[in-house]
Amino acid sequence: MSRIGILVSAAVLGLAFSTAATAAAETEVRAQFIAILDGLNRNSFDRFHRATDDDALKARIFAGRVIEQDVRRSVSQDFDKTIESLFVGSFPESKTDVLATLVDFQWRGNEGRAVVRYAASGYRYSYHAYELAAKPGGRLSIVDWIDYYQGNRFSDEAGIALVTAMPSKPATRSLLKSSSPSDAQIFQASELLKAVRDENSARFFQIHDGLDDALQKNGVIARLYLDFAMRSRDRARIATAEERLLAAFPNDALHTLKLLDFYLPTRQYEKAISALARLQQALGVTDGAIGSLQSMAALAAGDLEQAEAFAAEATGAEPTLEVGWWSLLRIRTRAGDVAGAIEAAARLEDDFGHSLDPETLGKDRFLKVLAGEPAYLEWRASRR
Repeated sequence: MSRIGILVSAAVLGLAFSTAATAAAETEVRAQFIAILDGLNRNSFDRFHRATDDDALKARIFAGRVIEQDVRRSVSQDFDKTIESLFVGSFPESKTDVLATLVDFQWRGNEGRAVVRYAASGYRYSYHAYELAAKPGGRLSIVDWIDYYQGNRFSDEAGIALVTAMPSKPATRSLLKSSSPSDAQIFQASELLKAVRDENSARFFQIHDGLDDALQKNGVIARLYLDFAMRSRDRARIATAEERLLAAFPNDALHTLKLLDFYLPTRQYEKAISALARLQQALGVTDGAIGSLQSMAALAAGDLEQAEAFAAEATGAEPTLEVGWWSLLRIRTRAGDVAGAIEAAARLEDDFGHSLDPETLGKDRFLKVLAGEPAYLEWRASRR
């Protein structure tokens, strides 16, 4: 073999070993991350706490904002408890346990990213995009994460919470990040943060409505206003909050999931579908739950063709996600596609253990029409 041939062979062999080592490292850190999620699904934060890089996270939380020493000291003394409290409080309300599912994992060198879907009751979801790193020895470390329900990076959200705990004038000034706020503006904003801390909605709105236009449109205040407007269920306030938030964060997917709670009840289906598309793009993965939500919005808008396309994409991307098959069953039944509805019903029975007999279908005002179809009855009889 020529010298060139030997060198080429060595390079190819080295690349093969490198590729194999990279794949092995990714498999190992992925398994570690799945174990963390398994712990969370059992209501155990032990693995999560051990994986979190406390020093890196603290540095991000404290950076660029003034947090009073008493608050810093209290947080540092029981950092795990603070993280756990903020983490649990970040999800939508749920009548059942909020369960985590890994939907994407990417690893390169010593760094990676994982996207996790958290499912609450009532088809409500949160998504976290975790920033990961490898410590010496191959141990996985969680550096930070973006929370697509709260609409912020966790370290920034934690920083805001700590400033709010004791909103002195210097702390408030550091939080606003606006150009030269006046002393009067700082005082008003500090009082507003105290109302947030005390969860005093009446006081919050009283102060907020007296703020000047520039402060009301500040990104931090716009986010807080959305939270309180949603709690009040005042649609006029929510509409104003949405307008300010989208102006402060144009084309941003961070607030999609909260705004869905406004778009869907007010029948703003196109806005919901567009916002979900931005979320999917931001996550960088085709997610079955997002497609199912889009299909539900399109179905409610009466666009059966678009609704089925979204549902088909959802079940194709994630065939093990039950909600996608329910979407297909409802859409196809509504469209009069009996054969397609039967296909979806079969998947729900075979893969998810449901029994879709005529009595069960008859209890659902959208599906009861299927119960009288001859093709459905023939299929039902064949499964006895």
